[in-house]
Amino acid sequence: MTDAAQCHALTMADPFAPPPVLTAVEVRGRLDGVLFELTLRQRYRNDGPAPLEVVYTFPLPIGAVLLGFASTLNGAREEGVIVARAEAEDTYEHALEDGDAPVMLEALGKGLHTANLGNLAPGDEIMLEVRFAQWIALEQGRLRICVPTTIAPRHGNPARGGLQPQQVPESSLEAAYALDLRVTIGPTLAGATILCPSHRVAIRAGSDGAVDVSLAAGAAMDRDVVILVTPDRASSSLPPSFPPSFPPSFLMRATDAMDPAAPVVLLAAFQPIDRAPREAIAIKALVDCSGSMAGDSIASARAALHGLVTGLGERDQLSLSRFGSTVEHPIASTRVTPRARNSMQRCIDAIDADLGGTEMAAALQAVFALDAGRGRTSVDVLLITDGEIWEADETVEAARRSGHRVFAIGVGSAPAEGVLRRLAEATGGACEFVTPGEALEQAAGRMLHRMRQPVLESPRVDWGAVPAWEAGPLPAVFGSDTVIAMAGFGEVPGAGVVRLLANEAGAGVIELARVVSASDRAVDRAIALAGEHLPRMAAARRIEHAPADEALELALRYQLLSQETHCILVHERAADEKVTGEAELHRVPSMLAAGWGGFGSVTPTAASTGCDVPLFSRGPVGGRSGAFNLDFSFSDALTVGEPYGPVSLADIADAVLDHVEQVGGIAGLAAECAWIFLHDDVRTALDDAVAVGVDVDQAWLLLAQWVIGRSVIVRGDRAISEAGNSVLDADVGAIDGRRVLAVLALYERRLGGYALDRWQLSRGARLRRAVREVQARFMRSGS
Repeated sequence: MTDAAQCHALTMADPFAPPPVLTAVEVRGRLDGVLFELTLRQRYRNDGPAPLEVVYTFPLPIGAVLLGFASTLNGAREEGVIVARAEAEDTYEHALEDGDAPVMLEALGKGLHTANLGNLAPGDEIMLEVRFAQWIALEQGRLRICVPTTIAPRHGNPARGGLQPQQVPESSLEAAYALDLRVTIGPTLAGATILCPSHRVAIRAGSDGAVDVSLAAGAAMDRDVVILVTPDRASSSLPPSFPPSFPPSFLMRATDAMDPAAPVVLLAAFQPIDRAPREAIAIKALVDCSGSMAGDSIASARAALHGLVTGLGERDQLSLSRFGSTVEHPIASTRVTPRARNSMQRCIDAIDADLGGTEMAAALQAVFALDAGRGRTSVDVLLITDGEIWEADETVEAARRSGHRVFAIGVGSAPAEGVLRRLAEATGGACEFVTPGEALEQAAGRMLHRMRQPVLESPRVDWGAVPAWEAGPLPAVFGSDTVIAMAGFGEVPGAGVVRLLANEAGAGVIELARVVSASDRAVDRAIALAGEHLPRMAAARRIEHAPADEALELALRYQLLSQETHCILVHERAADEKVTGEAELHRVPSMLAAGWGGFGSVTPTAASTGCDVPLFSRGPVGGRSGAFNLDFSFSDALTVGEPYGPVSLADIADAVLDHVEQVGGIAGLAAECAWIFLHDDVRTALDDAVAVGVDVDQAWLLLAQWVIGRSVIVRGDRAISEAGNSVLDADVGAIDGRRVLAVLALYERRLGGYALDRWQLSRGARLRRAVREVQARFMRSGS
């Protein structure tokens, strides 16, 4: 971990850093048919003494297209505009020099974006608002919405991934950001099954037949929010342009006022038919065993491999390799007989994340070079990884040249989607992402379904007329996966039928799907909304494959964020409010992805529609009115006894308060509490307090005082603090003030990392302890 270019970007608390600047994040989304719109609001506040230049690199969904960007500084709102990169940077720098407050949004590629907020003066509060839209393609019978919230640490050199130093995201062990998210599922998907495997949610009926999905209180920005929508074929309320069965194959038309030469834009969403499966397949499985995969991710990888082996038959062949800083090949290419399957299952059970860094390029090259087995030349690679690398370009190019199709399963709470999608699309494979809580065996089964289908070459669309442009080449085509194609025309094609074609060995040109033009039919709100955004979204797809000069022209014409354009706005300050001098750079860190590198474990929770999901329910408990709002009372905790663990800090304080109220002081307090089952750290802290110079009764009293003081910060309950202080004030005031401060500081050091109502370390304290273990593991493995 000594090479700064190769280490994971983990940071500890900086005692000299300004107070946290990112104070609130709100997300509102809506899914109508296959169109998903997202509004992200980030609130920042400078509570420090000096002006700041705030830089925050954050993720957005892959393929999302900018619809709007604005910011509100101290109540004044400004709308952003898209300009060429050099012009935006020049405007930003001049505004900084003039003492104004510029805001610039950059697209870094692979779903990463950087917000730059210049000259945020002390006391300033600013809210950024970013609106995006994206197509959600149906994959194997389901729609998967993913809202990324954090960027996990990645292996490699960010500069070689195209990032400037200030843009490189950091994952802080201390960062903690609450997330307020609500997604509405439109009425076109009425009757669908809705599942959220990543978070606890409430699912309620909304207006006009829609359904609202809201995160429960306490959600944080430490994992992707995943919502799975499986349409109900029988009860879906589909627009007239959809055929009677769902998933849809449909045609959408929009008018493009920005392109007089091709004012008609068509979108065709095809549902290809399943072809007869191949009788036998050969797979080279490659699993990531780097340190970042420790914990939930490697457990997910093992589950996916077990599902893979279970789904293979005796005519199929499988090899298994694992990688980190090095590559190992524990299973050579072998037919999956019953005996071999048992051996493979035992080998999979022994796999662990113990191979250091994520050297994916070298691992793929080694697997590509493996013997295919029994004279086979057509072998697919199944890659299971979190994808956390920076240098993807050479990896993708090497995979393209290899002739292998790469099928990728991204695991973990915040996998690098951009890297894995590029790898799969470049080789004719497919990509899936599975968060902890989803069924990994089913993901492996869906991948096997794709692999068994015949290889189709040169997928293309017959539009019935020659288009003026098409939005890039089509991806690989698999039955049960939606294929979305877009094209522009000078006038509406007259054929009325649009077909999806491909070449299949031994069968020639085959038709996989067709849609009939719905240009004269009424469309519902979902189609109308999608049609409104269609020209811009088509232009965004065209930019991905256009030459640099054409890409820039398209981005400026359609006001699209790209790697050649930025979004810029300036809040002009009055003369007496100008910021003078140079602002301090403040990089907003991301929360560490839950479960990354074995740092804790993600506890999956899921619920489907049909009733409201019960949230955490905590009512008044304990013997004292207005006391701590806990899951169980102090007396209950004593009754259940030692097998259920030590009494919590909050219950200890409750017991002390009861004694002081009943006795009228602290006489006999230690004797009264002597039989309480204490956590070892509490017992040690009490002994240390006595060593400072207070007696044992006073040590218990000050422990309660410290807990009550923490309740204001941790629980936000000032009323509890005031009530507790009124009971304890006189006894605390009788102790020497210097000793009181020394004992309270001691308790903070010894016990400050624990929650009040359970013996679980807080996130920061737990991760500080875990980081030492992870660093040691990386060092032992040579990363």
